[in-house]
Amino acid sequence: SLPVRLISYRLLEGQEEEKEEREGRMPSLPSGWGRAKAKPPSPYLIIHFHGGGFIAQSSASHEVYLRDWAKGLGAPILSVDYGLAPEHPFPLAVEQALYAYCWALKNARALGSTAQSVLCVGDSAGGNLAAVVALRALEVGVRPPCGVVMLYPALLLHETPSPSRILSLMDPLLPLGTLQLCMHSYASRFLEAHGTAMAALHHNP
Repeated sequence: SLPVRLISYRLLEGQEEEKEEREGRMPSLPSGWGRAKAKPPSPYLIIHFHGGGFIAQSSASHEVYLRDWAKGLGAPILSVDYGLAPEHPFPLAVEQALYAYCWALKNARALGSTAQSVLCVGDSAGGNLAAVVALRALEVGVRPPCGVVMLYPALLLHETPSPSRILSLMDPLLPLGTLQLCMHSYASRFLEAHGTAMAALHHNP
């Protein structure tokens, strides 16, 4: 099973069915909502992938600002707890992110949404997954998201020099050593097999 966290400011139609946990469904909603009258489903649905360099953090660590988003946007947010490296290296996070996206499209009603407008969003490693989900959806013939929001995304997962890596030599918050740890924990097997080819593709138009 894939852990996820449903964040919604109000109880929306469809979500009340989640009071009882069942196979293929989200965990039950907070008990205090049992007395609330459900509002109409939102036309929006946000699917969130947390950051943390592919090796840390969770939906819980990002919940503070996600609650503000859910309130301000009036949209339910499904935050995905994909498997973390090095125990779960690439491509597991990509596969889980795409699976969660497809599941959310199929079960949008249970999340309190009509899925008229679906957005993928993520920061750092999550930004990478949001972008990859959109691209993979197009490749496999699944309805793509209406938009993708990437906050400081990790998009160049190879070891060739780049301006950001040079700047990281003097970055006190995210030094080069930390970047290398994240990248190797997540993608070392893939880089060993394809690193040279990736670098060549990067430098040749």
